[in-house]
Amino acid sequence: MTPLSRDNCWRRHIQPRLAKVGLGWASFQVMRRTHATIMKSLGVDGKLVADQLGHSLDVNQNVYTQSPVEIRQAAVDQMERSLLPII
Repeated sequence: MTPLSRDNCWRRHIQPRLAKVGLGWASFQVMRRTHATIMKSLGVDGKLVADQLGHSLDVNQNVYTQSPVEIRQAAVDQMERSLLPII
């Protein structure tokens, strides 16, 4: 029996399941970022997510967590609305 390592587990268990659902291109890094981003959108405390990922809060927020396109668009729309009275 071979030891359980991250790479071994990824190749034998996770990657084949991702391929079955059309996500064969996804890497371990993609899954970490997805996890961090979904947890943020669910309102989970950032420190808890950082602890799960094994990083500091700063690394979690600035490296792994991505802002969803919908939230970025809403921020731009809000800024445009705030500038309309000025223009």
